[in-house]
This record gives sequence, C-alpha cells and structure tokens, in this order.
Amino acid sequence: MAHQKLRFYQTGAYPFPYTTSGSDTALTVSMHKGEPALAFLTQTPQEDDIVFLQLYRKTPLETGRFSSPPNYRGISGLAYDQSRNLIWATEGLGTPNQHPDRIIGIEADSGEHVDTINVPLLDSHALAFNGMYFVRSDGNVLEMIDRSGNILATLKVPIGANCRGLSAAPWTYIASDTLENKLVIISLFGQVVAECDEPPGEPAGIEAVAFDNIQDFSKIPQFPESTESPEKPWSPVPWNFRHTVYLANQKDQTIYFGYFYQ
Repeated sequence: MAHQKLRFYQTGAYPFPYTTSGSDTALTVSMHKGEPALAFLTQTPQEDDIVFLQLYRKTPLETGRFSSPPNYRGISGLAYDQSRNLIWATEGLGTPNQHPDRIIGIEADSGEHVDTINVPLLDSHALAFNGMYFVRSDGNVLEMIDRSGNILATLKVPIGANCRGLSAAPWTYIASDTLENKLVIISLFGQVVAECDEPPGEPAGIEAVAFDNIQDFSKIPQFPESTESPEKPWSPVPWNFRHTVYLANQKDQTIYFGYFYQ
C-alpha cells in the first residue's frame, strides 16, 4: 500500500543555543526540574553541553544546562524516559574515546550519569525510546533493543542510507532521512507509513528530530505564546495528533518546530 504524503506546517523557529561547527546534533523533549523542555546537544571542539530550552516559544529561553558526563564527549543521540526522568544517550564510532557499545542514562535534572546498558557495537547516529524499548540507527540499520541491552529485531532502514534523527511518537517513529531531505513516519514494524519531502530550512540539514510527547495540546493554542483560545481548532488539522515536532538543521544552525498535515 502506498504511504501517505505529508506536508510540514512551521509554527516557529529560533537559532541554536550556541554556534557550532560540529555534527551529530541530538534533541529530545524531556522534563527538566519540573518543566517540559527541549534538550539540545551538539558536538563542538570543546565539551558537549546539554542545554534545556523552554518549549513552544517565539524566542528561545534557556532554563538550564549541564556538561555531558566525563568521557562521553561524542553523544549523537538522545531519548527521554519519563518514568525515570532519564535522558538516554548514545555515541558513534568517531574517536577511540567514544562508546558505541553503550546506552547511558543521565538524570535529567542533575546531569549525573546514573545507568549504563551494554549493547552490541554500532556506529549510532540516532536514538529513540518509546517507554518499552530503544531503537537506534547507524544510518542504514534500525535496531530494536530491550532495557537489558538485548537486540530484539534488526531492520534495514527503508528510507535510504542516512537516518540521522529519530524520535518515538504514538505507535510510530519519526525519522529524518537527511541525505534525501525527507521526514519519514515508520511503523513499529519498520514500514514507511508516511513521508514529508519538504522539511524546513537548508536542504539535507536535519540532523535531529524530537516529538513532543509531554505537553497536552488540547490546552495549547496553535502558535506559541498566542492569545487565541486553546479550544480554537488548529488549521490545517495536525495529522494523527502529531502536534509538535522539533527539528535541528545543522546547516543553517536553526531549530524549527511545527507539525505534519495532509
């Protein structure tokens, strides 16, 4: 069956919280000290900082930051575990000091490294967590991993050879096929169910994706900081409740946010 074609309705954008010439930018939506936030990280020549930005604003507002754990300076994927208030992180093969055989748990308020899951070696560029298991990507392969580090399934990514961003959404994953400049919705079984071939920003720049699983969008107006009633229907109508997706475009150093519609 042919997959659905989607468009992306942009509701806001702002620059990266710091300028970088690095790569492997990572995003996740998390709680931070009791408030919903966008956790942002990218590799720089110096230490990596995880920066927390208040969600859904016209202009960025930083609410906190901490350095990535010692000896973990090449983080390329972030995901959030709300039940434990942990940010899970993964690294690639970039340098001998990186740990592509681990997924580490970072306490989202303090930045402490509190958990480590040993996993098979993979040059990981993206990570997602849906509350039950992890999915990570090296650009070509998706691996489904349980909380003990066991590989439950391995799938060739059907979206091309460059899955650089990945985020769990209701019953699916949202992925960036960066090389082909597409955003793709993948089912739990690895099938493409929808795609958007017009993401915002400079082409082939989307390095990270974060779906907002935390906020109640029945209580939030369509545009950030709007005076409109939250009860006013969004127009166009968001596709399958994918109300807000954050995208980090490494090429133009901009975080875009908006939603899918048909």
